[in-house]
This record gives sequence, structure tokens and C-alpha cells, in this order.
Amino acid sequence: MASTVSVTTDQAKTIASQPAEEGKKSLAKVLGWQPYDPEDDMRQDILLDYLYDNFMFTVGKGFPWSQAVLCMELAADMQKECQGLPLVEAIKHYSTKSQPYAQRLGDRNFKMFTDQFFQSYMQHYRLYQYVFGRNRDGWVSQYDLLVEPPPEPMLFKEGKSFKQWDYERQVVELQTMEADRRKLREAQKQSLEEEGDKLVQEAFSRLEGIEGPVDREMLASVVGDSITAHVTVTRDKLRTSIEEVQDNLEFKLEKNKIPKPQGAKTPTPPVSGKRRKSPDRPSTRGSSTSARGKKK
Repeated sequence: MASTVSVTTDQAKTIASQPAEEGKKSLAKVLGWQPYDPEDDMRQDILLDYLYDNFMFTVGKGFPWSQAVLCMELAADMQKECQGLPLVEAIKHYSTKSQPYAQRLGDRNFKMFTDQFFQSYMQHYRLYQYVFGRNRDGWVSQYDLLVEPPPEPMLFKEGKSFKQWDYERQVVELQTMEADRRKLREAQKQSLEEEGDKLVQEAFSRLEGIEGPVDREMLASVVGDSITAHVTVTRDKLRTSIEEVQDNLEFKLEKNKIPKPQGAKTPTPPVSGKRRKSPDRPSTRGSSTSARGKKK
């Protein structure tokens, strides 16, 4: 009754007395396995769990140490010898294979182990066949990553108080909104001028193609349309200018509402068309170190 697993009772006691992860490592060492990475060799890791679980079941049921080792040997032989066999053949093989073990385990322990074996290994037989009968496709991804550490904070004596930092942050946000609004108003004015020029050109285009003198009514109609276009554009531009003045007053009022700490300086308004970043956070450390590296 030679087996692929050879574990002494003393070794079995040591394995059972350790926590699960340590016990599995000890079992792998006893079996003569080389250290491996569970992520890269999942098949061997599953096999180790399979052997350990069968062994610990018998320990938990109070089997003598020699019988616990026998049950692990039987489980190992079944897993190896049933590769490629249909489930019916595997059941027949267990019936034959287990006879010598049944005599040494006794009726009670043999029945308990058999029930557990069929509820675990045999119940998931096809899954075990798939795992141990097919090679896993190799798929290893490797990336070069540049690790960017946080920016080095200022020295504590060069830092800002939270109140000053918060004041500058709120002012910068308002200045950015003000610059965006100003840019929008300028775009509206430009659009109105282009629309006025277009209307005037359309009015005078009615004179094109007319041969001979232009009658008075036609000329008066063209001039009237042109004047109407100019008046409309001027009115809309004036309305836009009034709205722009209102915007300036509203932004100025909002800035004055922000509590200004003593000694705080008002940030410089951003250049039109460019968005300004919020001020750096207040310093919380006296010194720092920076590092760069690559992670694979």
C-alpha cells in the first residue's frame, strides 16, 4: 500500500498544532515541495489545501494520529490515480482502493472519512478534474510605474496659517470666476458686432445688381434697415455693458464679505483666459524628504 504521501505521526502532530497557514507550510515542507508563489502556481496551492483539509478533518474527529495520516495518504492517492477517469470509474476505484484502509481505520472512522470524502472531493469531482487536468495559460503582466511622491512642503516658518490659506483660496476662486465672466461678456460684444455688420451688409446687398438710378423709396428702405441694425447692436452692447458693471459690483461685494486675516495679502488676479490654481495647502511639517523610484 505504497503512497505518494509520507508523513510520520510526530510530523502530523506538529502540523495539527500550528495555525492553518503555518500548518500548510509545514505540510508542504514535509512533502518535500519547493517554496512556491500561490498566485503563480494555483494548482499546487489547491492540492495543498485538499490534503490539509482531509487531514484536519480526521484530526477534528479524534482519529488516532496514525489513522489521520492514512486518510491523507488515501486522499492523495485518489487525487493522483483518478486523473482522467469518469466519475463512475472514480467511485469504483475508491471502492477498490479503500478496502485495505477500511480494515486499518475500523468501521466507524472509515465511514466518517468516506462520507466527508464524497461530500467534498467527489461532489466537486469535475472541478478537480478541470484544475488538475488542464494547464493554465501563462499570463503575466509587468508594468514600469513611476512613483511620484507628494510635493515637499514648505518649512513651518515659511508656511501660512489656515485662515490665510482659506482666505486666499476663496479670493482666487472668485477672481477666476470673475475672469471667466469677463471673457464671456467680451465674447458677447464681439458676437453682437459681427451680427450688426452682417445685418448692414444684408441691407446694402439689396442695391447690388440694380442697373440705373436707385429710386428714393429703395434707398430710404436700405438706409432705414442699416440704421435699425446699428441701433439694435448699440442697444444690446449697452445692455451687456450694464450687466458687466453689475457683475463687477457683485464680485467686489463677494470679495469684501470674505473675512481677511490680519497681515494677509490679496492674491494677484489671474491673467484673462488662464485658470489659476488654488494656493498650496498650509504647511504642517517642519521638514520633509522627497524620493523617486520605480515599482514593477
